[in-house]
Amino acid sequence: MDSWNEKEPMITVIVPVYQVHQYIRECVESLMYQTYKNLEIILVDDGSTDGSEKLCDEYAEMDGRIRTIHQKNRGLSGARNAGLDNVNGEYIAFIDSDDLVKNNYIEELYNLILKYNADIAICSYEKSETGIFKNCNEKDKEICMSSEELLKRWHGKYKKYETVVWNKLYHRNIFNRQSSTIRFPEGRKHEDVLISHLLIQNAKKIALTTGIFYLYRIREGSITAKVMQKENAEQNLGAQRERMEFFKKNKYWKSYYNLLKGYVLHRLWFVWNVKHCK
Repeated sequence: MDSWNEKEPMITVIVPVYQVHQYIRECVESLMYQTYKNLEIILVDDGSTDGSEKLCDEYAEMDGRIRTIHQKNRGLSGARNAGLDNVNGEYIAFIDSDDLVKNNYIEELYNLILKYNADIAICSYEKSETGIFKNCNEKDKEICMSSEELLKRWHGKYKKYETVVWNKLYHRNIFNRQSSTIRFPEGRKHEDVLISHLLIQNAKKIALTTGIFYLYRIREGSITAKVMQKENAEQNLGAQRERMEFFKKNKYWKSYYNLLKGYVLHRLWFVWNVKHCK
């Protein structure tokens, strides 16, 4: 897909941006040079003051597929929701602004959707402190299953792939079904824990590849880096409890007990860190 094929559906990529001047160039340029060309890239400046907001405007002037939304700080969920409320594409992906993707990230996920007639496509990812892909694995195993199958196996074999939203391509209807409009919960952290299973529930079929196309950057000051702080730990545990209630209510018992074991281990880990890492 080196040339723009207007017959291919538009895919919207939503990028929440907040105080990431050091990283945003790599992120946006990894999207600009995707092999899949029919993109809408929405940069949601969530009240940045470090120059990120100016870079967003510069990229919007440089590439007609890029739009910038400036807003007062609403947090990660509020930025993603602003993007969702302005989507034109048939499919939606989310990229965190300090991360980056391989140039065939969108194409690979879209091809999975076509191949399996899926509503959601999922890929594997690599964690990095350097911002450099070390694992070149792109072609490995592909799995297709119903949403019911994945929910029954939650927090099991496919645990790595489930919870985050940024390693997935969604049909836009997943967020906007008549009986269930889904948005990220504003004012709360660990938003992916709170809604990832709801998005899967809104799908009929899921396609997954173990190929690595997304690079998740571990950096000082990120939400993940602060996970051991007491307030953040309590929010994490609260989100886990809410998620467990969903699986209990829907009688996905194996998944519920998987989550319960994880919750107990997380609680013990957080307690230990609060005591020893002050």
